[in-house]
Amino acid sequence: MKMTRFLATGLIIALSVACAAFGDAAPDPLNSGLTPSARTHRVWMAFEEVNMHLGEETVSVDATFRFSNLSEGKTTLEVGFPTDYNDDVEDLEVFVNGKTVTYREEKEKLYYPDLVGGDGITVNWALWDMAFPGKAETELRVSYKVKPRKNYDFFITPYRDFIEKIESGMLQEPPAGSTVDRLLAGMETFSTGYILVTGSGWYGSIGEAVINVYYQPKGPGVIRWFNPEEEYKFLPDRLQWKFYSLHPTFNIQLEFNPSFTVDEEIALVTEALRSDSNNQGLKDFLDYLRGLREKMR
Repeated sequence: MKMTRFLATGLIIALSVACAAFGDAAPDPLNSGLTPSARTHRVWMAFEEVNMHLGEETVSVDATFRFSNLSEGKTTLEVGFPTDYNDDVEDLEVFVNGKTVTYREEKEKLYYPDLVGGDGITVNWALWDMAFPGKAETELRVSYKVKPRKNYDFFITPYRDFIEKIESGMLQEPPAGSTVDRLLAGMETFSTGYILVTGSGWYGSIGEAVINVYYQPKGPGVIRWFNPEEEYKFLPDRLQWKFYSLHPTFNIQLEFNPSFTVDEEIALVTEALRSDSNNQGLKDFLDYLRGLREKMR
């Protein structure tokens, strides 16, 4: 497990919640928005497990939460889940103790001091009333899909910034089908994430939170950037974060390239350097990929 700085720095353009695969259910969401803070209850999120399956067209998410009501008597709360923050959640299903729950939809207007323009942001919520028996556990499960953001030329990430550096270091345009041509053509990435801060409105800290990220065809080697770089490990089939006594003031963010694993891309760059050994962009890119591979060990 790597233990490094908690927040990533050096982003040319930061990934935002606008591309996130949404996140934790929130208590009383319309009263306090995406970062609930009012705790007039004693319902504790004892455990959550989130399984994200990456894809170019959709990211599928299945999240299970276990709540413990520390009060003697039953507590009933309106529970909500954001279903539109520039990207739409599709096929949302909600289950309480294994039984399907019918939810209703409402809109909320959020305003931020640094937001350009004064119209605010409209957030659509799926809402349902949820009863938590006193001194007992209750399980909530939500499943849904969301479209990841494709990173185009106008959206520059630390990974995609190497495209221009490699091209500027070339003496001539690479022939079609050459190693460099195949490398540059495959440097297309997608971004997504998971909003943890919506879970901040539950009583106390989150007891344990496990977030698993899978990419079925090639494994976690397709990931090119992730945040936070703390409490994570790369397993053979997934990237996993595991937090204890979590006070969620941050979100999960990541970028992935389905074209290559890190090892496959390192092999391509190494081959490209044999025919273009003076290309500083290729050299710097190789260093970046090797550093990423070290984080995956």
